[in-house]
Amino acid sequence: MSDKKRKNKTAANGGTFGNQESKAGDSILDYIATLKMKDSLYTDVYTAVSVLRSLSNLGKNIVMRLLWLDNPVPDNVFKSWVRTSSQGLNQRGYMPSEALRSALERLTRLNVLIRTRGGEWHIEPRFKASLRKFVRNDAPDVGEGELAPAKKTVETATIEEHARRCWERILGLLIDESGIGRWGDEKEIEGIRQILIESGFMDDLGQRITPKGFRFLFLPHRKQVWSFLLGYVKYISRQNKSLSEDLVLRLLFMLSHLSLGQDYPMKSLSEPQKKVISHLVVFGFVYQRKKTSKRYFPTALALSLSCSEDSLVGTLGNTHGKIITETTFRITAYTSSAFQIAILNKFARLDYRLPNSVVGVVTKHSVMEALRNGINAAGIVMYLEQYAHPQMKRDPKTGKALPVAFKEQIYLWEKERQRFSVQKSCFLHEFASTVEFKSLLEFAREEGILQWFNERKQWMTVDGSAAEKIKEFRQKTRS
Repeated sequence: MSDKKRKNKTAANGGTFGNQESKAGDSILDYIATLKMKDSLYTDVYTAVSVLRSLSNLGKNIVMRLLWLDNPVPDNVFKSWVRTSSQGLNQRGYMPSEALRSALERLTRLNVLIRTRGGEWHIEPRFKASLRKFVRNDAPDVGEGELAPAKKTVETATIEEHARRCWERILGLLIDESGIGRWGDEKEIEGIRQILIESGFMDDLGQRITPKGFRFLFLPHRKQVWSFLLGYVKYISRQNKSLSEDLVLRLLFMLSHLSLGQDYPMKSLSEPQKKVISHLVVFGFVYQRKKTSKRYFPTALALSLSCSEDSLVGTLGNTHGKIITETTFRITAYTSSAFQIAILNKFARLDYRLPNSVVGVVTKHSVMEALRNGINAAGIVMYLEQYAHPQMKRDPKTGKALPVAFKEQIYLWEKERQRFSVQKSCFLHEFASTVEFKSLLEFAREEGILQWFNERKQWMTVDGSAAEKIKEFRQKTRS
Protein backbone atom coordinates (compact mmCIF):
# COMPACT_ATOMS: atom_id res chain seq x y z
CA MET A 1 0.00 0.00 0.00
CA SER A 2 1.51 3.36 -0.99
CA ASP A 3 1.96 6.24 1.48
CA LYS A 4 -0.77 8.19 -0.29
CA LYS A 5 -3.32 5.37 -0.09
CA ARG A 6 -2.40 4.62 3.51
CA LYS A 7 -2.74 8.29 4.39
CA ASN A 8 -6.15 8.57 2.71
CA LYS A 9 -7.37 5.47 4.50
CA THR A 10 -6.23 6.89 7.84
CA ALA A 11 -7.89 10.22 7.16
CA ALA A 12 -11.15 8.46 6.34
CA ASN A 13 -10.98 6.75 9.71
CA GLY A 14 -10.32 10.01 11.52
CA GLY A 15 -6.60 9.46 12.09
CA THR A 16 -4.67 12.30 10.46
CA PHE A 17 -7.13 15.15 10.12
CA GLY A 18 -6.26 17.91 12.59
CA ASN A 19 -9.71 18.08 14.14
CA GLN A 20 -10.06 14.39 14.88
CA GLU A 21 -9.87 12.93 18.37
CA SER A 22 -6.45 13.00 19.98
CA LYS A 23 -5.07 9.46 19.81
CA ALA A 24 -2.96 10.02 22.90
CA GLY A 25 -6.07 10.80 24.90
CA ASP A 26 -8.18 7.94 23.56
CA SER A 27 -7.37 5.47 26.31
CA ILE A 28 -8.46 7.69 29.21
CA LEU A 29 -11.53 9.11 27.41
CA ASP A 30 -12.67 5.62 26.43
CA TYR A 31 -12.25 4.49 30.02
CA ILE A 32 -14.14 7.46 31.48
CA ALA A 33 -16.97 6.84 28.98
CA THR A 34 -17.46 3.36 30.48
CA LEU A 35 -17.70 4.60 34.08
CA LYS A 36 -21.14 4.77 35.67
CA MET A 37 -19.97 7.55 38.00
CA LYS A 38 -18.49 9.78 35.30
CA ASP A 39 -21.09 12.49 35.98
CA SER A 40 -19.97 12.73 39.62
CA LEU A 41 -16.36 12.92 38.38
CA TYR A 42 -17.30 16.07 36.50
CA THR A 43 -17.91 17.91 39.77
CA ASP A 44 -14.11 17.96 40.04
CA VAL A 45 -12.65 20.98 38.23
CA TYR A 46 -9.38 19.30 37.29
CA THR A 47 -11.15 16.25 35.83
CA ALA A 48 -13.42 18.41 33.68
CA VAL A 49 -10.49 20.46 32.36
CA SER A 50 -8.45 17.32 31.64
CA VAL A 51 -11.32 15.81 29.64
CA LEU A 52 -11.66 19.07 27.70
CA ARG A 53 -7.94 19.10 26.87
CA SER A 54 -8.11 15.52 25.58
CA LEU A 55 -10.87 16.31 23.09
CA SER A 56 -10.34 17.09 19.41
CA ASN A 57 -10.07 20.72 18.30
CA LEU A 58 -13.64 20.57 17.02
CA GLY A 59 -14.84 19.02 20.29
CA LYS A 60 -13.20 21.80 22.29
CA ASN A 61 -14.78 24.45 20.06
CA ILE A 62 -18.25 22.97 20.56
CA VAL A 63 -17.87 22.84 24.34
CA MET A 64 -16.47 26.37 24.66
CA ARG A 65 -19.19 27.79 22.42
CA LEU A 66 -21.90 26.26 24.60
CA LEU A 67 -20.17 26.92 27.93
CA TRP A 68 -21.66 30.34 28.72
CA LEU A 69 -25.10 29.70 27.22
CA ASP A 70 -27.77 29.12 29.86
CA ASN A 71 -30.40 27.75 27.46
CA PRO A 72 -30.17 24.71 25.14
CA VAL A 73 -29.35 25.42 21.49
CA PRO A 74 -31.74 24.18 18.75
CA ASP A 75 -30.33 21.53 16.45
CA ASN A 76 -30.47 23.69 13.30
CA VAL A 77 -28.60 26.54 15.00
CA PHE A 78 -26.07 24.14 16.48
CA LYS A 79 -25.24 22.54 13.12
CA SER A 80 -25.02 25.92 11.39
CA TRP A 81 -21.89 26.62 13.44
CA VAL A 82 -19.91 24.07 11.44
CA ARG A 83 -19.74 24.01 7.65
CA THR A 84 -19.56 20.35 6.69
CA SER A 85 -18.88 18.66 3.39
CA SER A 86 -19.06 15.02 2.36
CA GLN A 87 -16.09 15.75 0.09
CA GLY A 88 -13.94 16.07 3.20
CA LEU A 89 -10.55 17.68 2.78
CA ASN A 90 -11.08 18.60 -0.88
CA GLN A 91 -13.25 21.65 -0.18
CA ARG A 92 -11.41 24.57 1.32
CA GLY A 93 -12.92 26.03 4.49
CA TYR A 94 -15.22 23.07 5.07
CA MET A 95 -15.13 20.46 7.81
CA PRO A 96 -15.56 16.80 6.76
CA SER A 97 -19.00 15.64 7.90
CA GLU A 98 -17.30 12.57 9.37
CA ALA A 99 -15.27 14.85 11.67
CA LEU A 100 -18.42 16.45 13.09
CA ARG A 101 -20.12 13.09 13.52
CA SER A 102 -17.05 11.68 15.32
CA ALA A 103 -16.77 14.69 17.64
CA LEU A 104 -20.48 14.58 18.57
CA GLU A 105 -20.34 10.84 19.15
CA ARG A 106 -17.38 11.22 21.51
CA LEU A 107 -18.98 14.11 23.43
CA THR A 108 -22.27 12.25 23.89
CA ARG A 109 -20.53 9.03 24.96
CA LEU A 110 -18.68 11.01 27.62
CA ASN A 111 -22.02 12.60 28.59
CA VAL A 112 -20.39 16.01 28.15
CA LEU A 113 -22.92 16.96 25.50
CA ILE A 114 -26.60 16.13 25.98
CA ARG A 115 -29.35 16.22 23.38
CA THR A 116 -32.89 16.76 24.64
CA ARG A 117 -35.97 15.01 23.26
CA GLY A 118 -36.78 18.19 21.39
CA GLY A 119 -33.47 18.00 19.52
CA GLU A 120 -31.72 20.77 21.49
CA TRP A 121 -28.13 20.61 22.71
CA HIS A 122 -26.58 21.61 26.04
CA ILE A 123 -23.56 20.75 28.20
CA GLU A 124 -23.91 18.43 31.20
CA PRO A 125 -24.60 20.82 34.15
CA ARG A 126 -21.83 19.55 36.47
CA PHE A 127 -19.27 19.58 33.69
CA LYS A 128 -20.32 23.13 32.77
CA ALA A 129 -20.12 24.35 36.39
CA SER A 130 -16.60 22.91 36.81
CA LEU A 131 -15.32 24.48 33.59
CA ARG A 132 -16.78 27.84 34.52
CA LYS A 133 -14.96 27.67 37.87
CA PHE A 134 -11.70 27.01 36.08
CA VAL A 135 -12.19 29.88 33.64
CA ARG A 136 -12.98 32.20 36.57
CA ASN A 137 -9.79 31.00 38.32
CA ASP A 138 -11.90 29.46 41.09
CA ALA A 139 -10.30 25.99 41.13
CA PRO A 140 -9.76 24.21 44.48
CA ASP A 141 -6.62 25.19 46.38
CA VAL A 142 -3.83 22.58 46.34
CA GLY A 143 -1.79 24.18 49.12
CA GLU A 144 0.78 25.91 46.93
CA GLY A 145 2.82 28.41 48.92
CA GLU A 146 1.81 27.02 52.34
CA LEU A 147 5.17 25.37 53.00
CA ALA A 148 8.22 27.11 54.36
CA PRO A 149 11.29 26.96 52.10
CA ALA A 150 13.03 23.58 52.33
CA LYS A 151 16.44 23.35 53.95
CA LYS A 152 17.69 21.41 50.97
CA THR A 153 16.44 22.53 47.61
CA VAL A 154 15.42 19.83 45.15
CA GLU A 155 16.69 20.41 41.63
CA THR A 156 14.38 19.81 38.69
CA ALA A 157 17.04 17.51 37.24
CA THR A 158 16.74 15.27 40.33
CA ILE A 159 12.97 15.05 39.89
CA GLU A 160 13.33 14.24 36.19
CA GLU A 161 15.96 11.57 36.84
CA HIS A 162 13.66 9.92 39.41
CA ALA A 163 10.81 9.83 36.88
CA ARG A 164 13.02 8.44 34.12
CA ARG A 165 14.54 5.67 36.27
CA CYS A 166 11.19 4.57 37.70
CA TRP A 167 9.52 4.50 34.30
CA GLU A 168 12.38 2.54 32.74
CA ARG A 169 12.08 0.05 35.61
CA ILE A 170 8.40 -0.53 34.75
CA LEU A 171 9.17 -1.07 31.07
CA GLY A 172 12.26 -3.10 31.96
CA LEU A 173 10.18 -5.60 33.93
CA LEU A 174 8.31 -6.37 30.72
CA ILE A 175 11.48 -7.05 28.76
CA ASP A 176 13.16 -8.88 31.66
CA GLU A 177 16.63 -8.72 30.16
CA SER A 178 19.86 -8.04 32.07
CA GLY A 179 17.93 -7.19 35.24
CA ILE A 180 16.83 -3.83 33.79
CA GLY A 181 13.71 -3.58 35.94
CA ARG A 182 14.87 -5.43 39.04
CA TRP A 183 16.37 -2.68 41.17
CA GLY A 184 14.57 -1.50 44.32
CA ASP A 185 12.41 -3.10 46.98
CA GLU A 186 11.03 -6.56 46.12
CA LYS A 187 7.54 -5.54 47.28
CA GLU A 188 7.61 -2.59 44.91
CA ILE A 189 8.64 -4.85 42.02
CA GLU A 190 5.89 -7.34 42.84
CA GLY A 191 3.30 -4.52 42.99
CA ILE A 192 4.35 -3.26 39.55
CA ARG A 193 4.21 -6.80 38.19
CA GLN A 194 0.63 -7.24 39.45
CA ILE A 195 -0.42 -4.06 37.65
CA LEU A 196 1.23 -5.27 34.44
CA ILE A 197 -0.72 -8.53 34.79
CA GLU A 198 -3.95 -6.57 35.43
CA SER A 199 -3.29 -4.53 32.29
CA GLY A 200 -2.77 -7.69 30.22
CA PHE A 201 0.87 -6.86 29.49
CA MET A 202 2.15 -10.02 31.25
CA ASP A 203 0.73 -13.52 31.60
CA ASP A 204 -1.15 -14.59 34.72
CA LEU A 205 2.05 -15.80 36.40
CA GLY A 206 3.90 -12.55 35.66
CA GLN A 207 6.71 -14.43 33.94
CA ARG A 208 6.25 -13.64 30.24
CA ILE A 209 5.29 -10.61 28.22
CA THR A 210 2.09 -10.95 26.18
CA PRO A 211 1.49 -9.73 22.59
CA LYS A 212 -0.42 -6.80 24.12
CA GLY A 213 2.66 -6.07 26.24
CA PHE A 214 4.87 -5.97 23.16
CA ARG A 215 2.52 -3.48 21.52
CA PHE A 216 2.57 -1.42 24.73
CA LEU A 217 6.36 -1.04 24.49
CA PHE A 218 6.00 0.60 21.08
CA LEU A 219 3.33 3.14 22.07
CA PRO A 220 4.11 6.86 22.39
CA HIS A 221 5.08 7.88 25.94
CA ARG A 222 1.80 9.50 26.94
CA LYS A 223 -0.30 6.58 25.75
CA GLN A 224 2.01 4.23 27.64
CA VAL A 225 1.56 6.29 30.79
CA TRP A 226 -2.25 6.24 30.63
CA SER A 227 -2.40 2.55 29.71
CA PHE A 228 -0.33 1.67 32.77
CA LEU A 229 -2.27 3.99 35.08
CA LEU A 230 -5.62 2.59 34.01
CA GLY A 231 -4.35 -0.86 34.97
CA TYR A 232 -3.30 0.60 38.33
CA VAL A 233 -6.70 2.25 38.90
CA LYS A 234 -8.55 -1.02 38.25
CA TYR A 235 -6.14 -3.08 40.36
CA ILE A 236 -5.96 -0.80 43.40
CA SER A 237 -9.70 -0.09 43.53
CA ARG A 238 -10.32 -3.84 43.69
CA GLN A 239 -7.60 -4.49 46.28
CA ASN A 240 -8.47 -1.58 48.59
CA LYS A 241 -12.11 -0.46 48.83
CA SER A 242 -11.11 2.91 50.33
CA LEU A 243 -9.17 3.74 47.14
CA SER A 244 -12.05 4.01 44.71
CA GLU A 245 -11.67 4.70 40.98
CA ASP A 246 -13.27 8.09 41.55
CA LEU A 247 -10.73 9.09 44.23
CA VAL A 248 -7.67 7.90 42.29
CA LEU A 249 -8.73 9.54 39.01
CA ARG A 250 -9.48 12.85 40.73
CA LEU A 251 -6.03 12.84 42.33
CA LEU A 252 -4.29 11.98 39.04
CA PHE A 253 -6.06 14.80 37.21
CA MET A 254 -5.24 17.22 40.02
CA LEU A 255 -1.54 16.28 39.85
CA SER A 256 -1.55 16.91 36.10
CA HIS A 257 -2.35 20.60 36.73
CA LEU A 258 0.46 21.26 39.22
CA SER A 259 3.85 22.81 38.45
CA LEU A 260 7.09 20.96 37.83
CA GLY A 261 9.72 21.70 40.49
CA GLN A 262 7.16 23.15 42.92
CA ASP A 263 6.62 21.40 46.27
CA TYR A 264 3.16 20.80 47.72
CA PRO A 265 2.13 19.90 51.31
CA MET A 266 1.12 16.36 52.18
CA LYS A 267 -1.18 17.72 54.91
CA SER A 268 -3.56 19.06 52.24
CA LEU A 269 -4.29 15.46 51.19
CA SER A 270 -6.62 12.92 52.80
CA GLU A 271 -5.26 9.62 54.13
CA PRO A 272 -6.43 7.61 51.08
CA GLN A 273 -4.82 10.22 48.81
CA LYS A 274 -1.55 9.95 50.75
CA LYS A 275 -1.63 6.20 50.17
CA VAL A 276 -2.01 6.75 46.42
CA ILE A 277 0.86 9.28 46.50
CA SER A 278 3.11 6.62 48.06
CA HIS A 279 2.33 4.33 45.12
CA LEU A 280 2.91 7.11 42.57
CA VAL A 281 6.35 7.75 44.08
CA VAL A 282 7.26 4.15 43.18
CA PHE A 283 5.99 4.63 39.61
CA GLY A 284 7.87 7.92 39.12
CA PHE A 285 4.84 10.24 38.97
CA VAL A 286 5.70 11.92 42.27
CA TYR A 287 9.05 12.60 43.96
CA GLN A 288 9.76 12.67 47.71
CA ARG A 289 13.16 12.94 49.36
CA LYS A 290 12.09 10.29 51.89
CA LYS A 291 8.91 8.37 52.74
CA THR A 292 8.14 10.54 55.79
CA SER A 293 8.59 13.82 53.91
CA LYS A 294 5.95 16.51 54.49
CA ARG A 295 6.09 17.65 50.89
CA TYR A 296 5.85 16.08 47.47
CA PHE A 297 6.88 17.12 43.96
CA PRO A 298 4.89 16.11 40.84
CA THR A 299 7.12 14.91 37.99
CA ALA A 300 6.73 15.41 34.25
CA LEU A 301 5.02 12.01 34.07
CA ALA A 302 2.17 13.33 36.23
CA LEU A 303 2.00 16.63 34.34
CA SER A 304 1.77 14.78 31.01
CA LEU A 305 -1.61 13.29 31.90
CA SER A 306 -3.49 16.30 30.56
CA CYS A 307 -0.82 17.82 28.32
CA SER A 308 0.68 17.03 24.94
CA GLU A 309 3.13 14.24 24.11
CA ASP A 310 5.94 16.82 23.89
CA SER A 311 5.68 17.46 27.63
CA LEU A 312 7.59 14.21 28.26
CA VAL A 313 10.49 14.94 25.95
CA GLY A 314 12.37 16.93 28.61
CA THR A 315 12.23 14.11 31.16
CA LEU A 316 12.15 10.88 29.20
CA GLY A 317 13.72 12.64 26.24
CA ASN A 318 14.01 10.63 23.08
CA THR A 319 14.38 7.64 25.38
CA HIS A 320 14.72 5.21 22.53
CA GLY A 321 17.71 7.03 21.06
CA LYS A 322 18.04 8.91 17.82
CA ILE A 323 17.79 6.28 15.12
CA ILE A 324 19.23 6.51 11.62
CA THR A 325 17.59 4.08 9.18
CA GLU A 326 19.26 3.35 5.85
CA THR A 327 17.88 1.92 2.61
CA THR A 328 20.24 -1.05 3.15
CA PHE A 329 18.13 -1.88 6.27
CA ARG A 330 20.98 -0.97 8.59
CA ILE A 331 20.01 1.03 11.67
CA THR A 332 22.23 3.09 13.94
CA ALA A 333 20.76 4.14 17.29
CA TYR A 334 22.58 6.76 19.35
CA THR A 335 21.84 5.44 22.82
CA SER A 336 23.66 3.77 25.71
CA SER A 337 20.59 2.63 27.67
CA ALA A 338 20.28 -1.13 28.21
CA PHE A 339 16.49 -0.80 28.04
CA GLN A 340 16.52 1.03 24.72
CA ILE A 341 18.91 -1.52 23.22
CA ALA A 342 16.67 -4.36 24.43
CA ILE A 343 13.71 -2.75 22.62
CA LEU A 344 15.66 -2.55 19.35
CA ASN A 345 16.68 -6.16 19.78
CA LYS A 346 13.01 -7.15 19.52
CA PHE A 347 12.84 -6.40 15.78
CA ALA A 348 16.45 -5.98 14.60
CA ARG A 349 19.64 -8.05 14.62
CA LEU A 350 22.16 -6.01 16.61
CA ASP A 351 25.71 -6.54 15.30
CA TYR A 352 27.93 -4.39 17.49
CA ARG A 353 27.83 -1.78 20.22
CA LEU A 354 29.90 1.36 20.63
CA PRO A 355 30.15 3.59 23.75
CA ASN A 356 27.34 5.89 22.60
CA SER A 357 25.56 3.89 19.90
CA VAL A 358 24.48 0.49 18.68
CA VAL A 359 24.43 -0.75 15.08
CA GLY A 360 22.30 -3.50 13.63
CA VAL A 361 20.26 -4.70 10.65
CA VAL A 362 16.53 -5.18 10.24
CA THR A 363 16.23 -8.59 8.60
CA LYS A 364 13.32 -10.72 7.46
CA HIS A 365 14.04 -13.17 10.27
CA SER A 366 14.10 -10.45 12.96
CA VAL A 367 10.87 -8.90 11.69
CA MET A 368 9.13 -12.29 11.48
CA GLU A 369 10.17 -13.00 15.07
CA ALA A 370 8.73 -9.64 16.14
CA LEU A 371 5.48 -10.40 14.32
CA ARG A 372 5.23 -13.76 16.08
CA ASN A 373 5.63 -11.95 19.41
CA GLY A 374 2.67 -9.68 18.68
CA ILE A 375 4.47 -6.61 17.31
CA ASN A 376 2.90 -5.53 14.00
CA ALA A 377 4.54 -3.84 11.03
CA ALA A 378 2.77 -0.54 11.73
CA GLY A 379 4.24 -0.57 15.26
CA ILE A 380 7.80 -1.02 13.96
CA VAL A 381 7.36 1.69 11.32
CA MET A 382 5.78 4.11 13.82
CA TYR A 383 8.59 3.45 16.30
CA LEU A 384 11.36 4.16 13.79
CA GLU A 385 9.53 7.25 12.48
CA GLN A 386 8.91 8.58 15.97
CA TYR A 387 12.55 8.31 17.05
CA ALA A 388 14.20 9.12 13.72
CA HIS A 389 17.39 11.16 13.92
CA PRO A 390 16.69 14.87 13.22
CA GLN A 391 19.45 14.90 10.59
CA MET A 392 17.73 12.30 8.41
CA LYS A 393 16.34 13.51 5.09
CA ARG A 394 12.57 13.89 5.27
CA ASP A 395 9.82 13.80 2.68
CA PRO A 396 8.86 17.46 2.01
CA LYS A 397 5.16 16.53 1.78
CA THR A 398 4.71 14.13 4.70
CA GLY A 399 7.67 15.08 6.89
CA LYS A 400 8.47 11.38 7.31
CA ALA A 401 12.09 10.28 7.54
CA LEU A 402 11.89 6.52 6.99
CA PRO A 403 12.99 5.41 3.48
CA VAL A 404 9.98 4.32 1.44
CA ALA A 405 11.63 1.06 0.31
CA PHE A 406 12.41 0.17 3.93
CA LYS A 407 8.88 0.89 5.09
CA GLU A 408 7.18 -1.02 2.29
CA GLN A 409 9.40 -4.06 2.82
CA ILE A 410 8.35 -4.26 6.48
CA TYR A 411 4.68 -4.31 5.38
CA LEU A 412 5.42 -6.93 2.70
CA TRP A 413 7.04 -9.24 5.26
CA GLU A 414 3.96 -8.87 7.42
CA LYS A 415 1.70 -9.74 4.48
CA GLU A 416 3.64 -12.95 3.96
CA ARG A 417 2.24 -14.16 7.28
CA GLN A 418 -1.25 -13.13 6.24
CA ARG A 419 -1.47 -15.10 2.99
CA PHE A 420 -3.69 -17.68 4.63
CA SER A 421 -6.75 -17.01 6.72
CA VAL A 422 -8.46 -19.68 8.81
CA GLN A 423 -12.24 -19.96 8.88
CA LYS A 424 -14.51 -22.50 10.50
CA SER A 425 -16.15 -24.61 7.83
CA CYS A 426 -18.69 -27.37 7.45
CA PHE A 427 -17.93 -29.92 4.69
CA LEU A 428 -20.98 -31.40 2.90
CA HIS A 429 -20.90 -34.44 0.59
CA GLU A 430 -22.75 -37.68 -0.29
CA PHE A 431 -25.95 -35.96 -1.38
CA ALA A 432 -28.99 -38.12 -2.14
CA SER A 433 -29.29 -36.67 -5.65
CA THR A 434 -28.01 -33.97 -7.97
CA VAL A 435 -31.24 -32.04 -7.40
CA GLU A 436 -30.59 -31.92 -3.65
CA PHE A 437 -27.01 -30.77 -4.22
CA LYS A 438 -28.07 -27.94 -6.56
CA SER A 439 -30.91 -26.76 -4.32
CA LEU A 440 -28.58 -26.63 -1.32
CA LEU A 441 -25.92 -24.88 -3.39
CA GLU A 442 -28.44 -22.22 -4.40
CA PHE A 443 -29.60 -21.83 -0.80
CA ALA A 444 -25.98 -21.36 0.44
CA ARG A 445 -25.36 -18.71 -2.21
CA GLU A 446 -28.49 -16.77 -1.30
CA GLU A 447 -27.63 -16.88 2.40
CA GLY A 448 -24.04 -15.83 1.75
CA ILE A 449 -22.60 -18.84 3.60
CA LEU A 450 -21.01 -20.67 0.66
CA GLN A 451 -17.21 -20.96 0.88
CA TRP A 452 -16.29 -23.49 -1.82
CA PHE A 453 -17.89 -26.16 -4.01
CA ASN A 454 -17.01 -28.84 -6.59
CA GLU A 455 -19.98 -29.54 -8.85
CA ARG A 456 -18.48 -32.63 -10.49
CA LYS A 457 -17.86 -34.40 -7.17
CA GLN A 458 -20.86 -32.75 -5.50
CA TRP A 459 -18.81 -31.41 -2.60
CA MET A 460 -19.20 -28.05 -0.86
CA THR A 461 -18.08 -26.21 2.26
CA VAL A 462 -20.19 -23.63 4.05
CA ASP A 463 -19.59 -21.35 7.00
CA GLY A 464 -19.20 -23.41 10.17
CA SER A 465 -21.68 -21.24 12.06
CA ALA A 466 -24.37 -22.06 9.47
CA ALA A 467 -24.55 -25.81 10.19
CA GLU A 468 -27.96 -25.46 11.87
CA LYS A 469 -29.34 -23.48 8.91
CA ILE A 470 -28.24 -26.22 6.51
CA LYS A 471 -29.76 -28.90 8.72
CA GLU A 472 -33.12 -27.10 8.86
CA PHE A 473 -33.13 -26.54 5.08
CA ARG A 474 -32.40 -30.20 4.34
CA GLN A 475 -35.13 -31.37 6.69
CA LYS A 476 -37.61 -28.96 5.08
CA THR A 477 -36.78 -30.06 1.53
CA ARG A 478 -36.89 -33.78 2.38
CA SER A 479 -40.24 -33.61 4.21
